[in-house]
Amino acid sequence: MSVAPLSSKSYRYIFAGGGMSALSLVYYLSQSSRAQEPMLIIDPSLKLVNDKTWCYWSDKSEEFDGIAQKSWKNLWFHGPKGNSIALDIAPFEYHKIRSIDWYQFIKKRLSQFPNIEFLEAEVTEIIPEKKGTRVCCTQGEFIATDKVFDSISPYPCEINNPNHLKQHFLGWEIECHFPIFKPEAINLFDFRVAQGTECEFMYVLPTSKKNALFEYTFFSSQVREASFYQDKIKSYIQAYYNLSEEDFQIKEEEKGIIPMCLDTRASQKVAEPIIRIGTSGGFVKASTGYSFLRTQRINQALVKELEKANSSRLVLPNNPFKTWLDKIFIQVLLEQSVAGSEVFEALFQKNKGSKMLRFLDEKTSFWEDISLMATVPTLPFIRAVYHLISHSK
Repeated sequence: MSVAPLSSKSYRYIFAGGGMSALSLVYYLSQSSRAQEPMLIIDPSLKLVNDKTWCYWSDKSEEFDGIAQKSWKNLWFHGPKGNSIALDIAPFEYHKIRSIDWYQFIKKRLSQFPNIEFLEAEVTEIIPEKKGTRVCCTQGEFIATDKVFDSISPYPCEINNPNHLKQHFLGWEIECHFPIFKPEAINLFDFRVAQGTECEFMYVLPTSKKNALFEYTFFSSQVREASFYQDKIKSYIQAYYNLSEEDFQIKEEEKGIIPMCLDTRASQKVAEPIIRIGTSGGFVKASTGYSFLRTQRINQALVKELEKANSSRLVLPNNPFKTWLDKIFIQVLLEQSVAGSEVFEALFQKNKGSKMLRFLDEKTSFWEDISLMATVPTLPFIRAVYHLISHSK
């Protein structure tokens, strides 16, 4: 991947933002008939640090399994009252990727293509014109003769809006001074930390007997200060591992806010000159916050459409029933008429772990979805359906 100097002022494809979604899309383009087209990636960061953790599950081999830091076949669910469930997820595996490992892998691949260039700059404006799209940044102006892939425009989810659900979290990668963790299994959801009706849980990924990721997560509209999550993690580590702050070292800290509200704007078509991708384009599944594998699949399908002379397809798959289920679930979490922990507990107690993973991955059939919905607390979901119907008129 070329960094400087730039060879041109015009490119077929310009990527406004160079995060996971953009780099994934360029990676798949480099494997396609469009591999030799001029491309420019503009991002203020050279991606030299481990700034994110990506996780996904799959029942088959995936593109980036080989660079996963660790994979697991054993998952645990812990309910708010302490009841623990060992989840049967076969034939699925759960994978964890460190962003720095992924960035290095992608950069090595793209370095083979002199037509793919990277510019360390901040995009300030994207302007549609008759003969292309102008992309203005702090290092100049460039023209995309075909498409701009925009991953920097804000998603319509407002941080302080009480009607917009967010997944907000803070995580610590810690190294204990002595072996204490059991790296053969993870805690996918630990609701023993849940105190009220907001959906809050701990997520624990042990990668060795001394190392683990502890991530405190909320599904709610209200975002807290960093110290709130940090205190929660300290308390959890003390309560369930009997570790004081002197017993471990924090190697890395990660935090984020992921939108869990659905974009009501019209769906994008592949033929459009500006295509929003990543979080900006709605690639994150609204009801779970998972995005890595979903992004790979959307981008792979998008590249196949880009290889065609003309495509009338939508960028995102359109499944109205799955979208409706997401809306209902989000509304239940917003109303808080039932604790989020109770909803998840009912789902995981009454359904096989592998079925739940397929459901979260939108791979279940219509009748499987109906059977799953029959296992959740009835009244809160009926109220949510009534609210959505009455407000859609």
